[in-house]
Amino acid sequence: MNTKVQVQICVGTACHIMGAADLITIEDLLAEPLRERVEIKGVTCIGLCKDEVHGKPPFVIIEGQMLAEATLDKVLRRIEMCVERLADRR
Repeated sequence: MNTKVQVQICVGTACHIMGAADLITIEDLLAEPLRERVEIKGVTCIGLCKDEVHGKPPFVIIEGQMLAEATLDKVLRRIEMCVERLADRR
């Protein structure tokens, strides 16, 4: 079982322009105990911006769940929730 929350930040052109450039620095904003529990990766275009079915960029996938119009606040809150869920499973 993976003990780290998996975070994938789309860094394709549309997502980058719409805010992913700021999101990729999110690790610096995490409290020290959270940093050890999270793995953050930038990924090339995940293709969700080709239509508006998925919402608008930037897109972040956290533990397999897509988050549209991602902001630092939204991503931080989702990471915290996922870390808590992992802790509850133990």
